[in-house]
Amino acid sequence: MKKIIIIISIVCLSKIANAESTKCQTMLQKLNPDCNFIGKGAKKLKQISKENKTIDQTFNKIKEKIKN
Repeated sequence: MKKIIIIISIVCLSKIANAESTKCQTMLQKLNPDCNFIGKGAKKLKQISKENKTIDQTFNKIKEKIKN
């Protein structure tokens, strides 16, 4: 009985680990924002807007890039 429980728990844990990765194989899965280019672009725009909330922050980032 103990061996059966261990085997079942190992199988369940492996399925949970695989569920975290995004799979984009079927048409419904491709509608997921992580799978299409519109969703990826929106994530990048959100990140940029978080980093550059004011004109001063944007100006300082541009100055740093020019100096490097």
